[in-house]
Amino acid sequence: MRSNGIRGLGQRWALLVLIGFLPNAVVEAQEGLEASAAAQTTDSLGQPENSTWKPRWLSKKEGFRLTIKSMVQLWSIYSTDFEIYNSSTGAYERVDDRFNVSLRRARLAFSGEPYPRLQYTVMLFYDQIGRDVLSSGIGVTNKADPSVGIWDAFFQWKALLKSEALNIVAGWFRPQLQRESITSGWSVNSFEKSMSQSYVRNHLVGTGLGRAAGINIGGLINRDHLGFNYNIGVFTPATTALNGSSSGKKFSPLITGRAVLTIGDPESRQYSISYDINYFNQRKGLSLDFNAAVQGKSDQFESSSTFGPGFLLNYGPLNLDGEWMWMSRSGREELPEQEVRNFTSKTSTGHIRAGVNIPVGRFVLEPIVMMMHFEGAHDAAGQADAAVLKNSSGNETTYEVGINYYLDQKRLKLMLHYTFREGDPGAAGDGATVNQYFSQSGVGAIRRGNWLGLGMNAIF
Repeated sequence: MRSNGIRGLGQRWALLVLIGFLPNAVVEAQEGLEASAAAQTTDSLGQPENSTWKPRWLSKKEGFRLTIKSMVQLWSIYSTDFEIYNSSTGAYERVDDRFNVSLRRARLAFSGEPYPRLQYTVMLFYDQIGRDVLSSGIGVTNKADPSVGIWDAFFQWKALLKSEALNIVAGWFRPQLQRESITSGWSVNSFEKSMSQSYVRNHLVGTGLGRAAGINIGGLINRDHLGFNYNIGVFTPATTALNGSSSGKKFSPLITGRAVLTIGDPESRQYSISYDINYFNQRKGLSLDFNAAVQGKSDQFESSSTFGPGFLLNYGPLNLDGEWMWMSRSGREELPEQEVRNFTSKTSTGHIRAGVNIPVGRFVLEPIVMMMHFEGAHDAAGQADAAVLKNSSGNETTYEVGINYYLDQKRLKLMLHYTFREGDPGAAGDGATVNQYFSQSGVGAIRRGNWLGLGMNAIF
């Protein structure tokens, strides 16, 4: 009897405990289910995501902002000795000497670094507004109605966190070859860039703009008083066929390479695809560069190559730079009776330029001199081969003397220069448009003449 009473009492206590526990257990179970449901979120398609993994998106760089620059070169030049060839009379006729004001170069640049180590640049151009094509300068006119285009558009990625040794540039930009071509018109200390760049650019990509779509791998290494800068690029010039929108039925990529050894102060501490000439007495260093490019078969030629050295010396107030490039294109001609003639057209060009910084109060005055030369075939057979391969021929020489007055480094500069040019058409004779001295887009055969120029460069 007693044991049954104890057992009954125990059962009643167990029942009471169970009755007290059940509500809490139900609540906890319900909360657990809700927590599990909350953890199992859905993706953009409404499907459950794995609760153990979530994407970790890149964050914008702290302080990221869009940078906008306006860049203008205002020219006023007085031209003399410009002549147009009259095919009816077989003689050159001189046009009136003239004063011409124009925006030689005008750019609007957008750039930024939205993510750490990833930069971008987009630059618009509206050059040559107001240019008179019968003035002695170069380039086509822009009637500003409007005429705006893309000058540069590329990404630059720094691959290594704490090193400039590996960078990748991709987009629309200048193949890294020949210092004069890859240096901005705002950075050179001559009134106009050396025309050696135009011959090299036309040889590489088929246009004077010198741009092509491609990918470039490059880097910069500085150690004590030695430095090394390298660039290797693959580009796809498309200027041959279908209104300049294809390389034609035959295709080969353009491969470029450039290596620079610096002795003394480096040109830069950070890798970049833009360069300077004047360091305003802050650099004592010598840069020695070697450039090379090759391209295989295209609709214009069987093969093409470019190579040559260059240098930049900055020693306190002295700024001295120069280069020489050899260019070659090979062709193939089928003759009667199934014979084949292989031939080659060779040209070369380069410049030498010197300037000295002279302090004038708060500012800097820089007298400069420059000479440029282009050399191609002069004999009739050689010029005929050059024409088939769309190469220039004959020769051209430019001499320039002038003074630059820097008010805010290259960001605000005044210029007064005189440029004298001469050329020889070789066996092609009068009326031939064999090189840039003898041709002007929109006009035809000319003798370019000389000019006195007063200009201003401004970057805001």
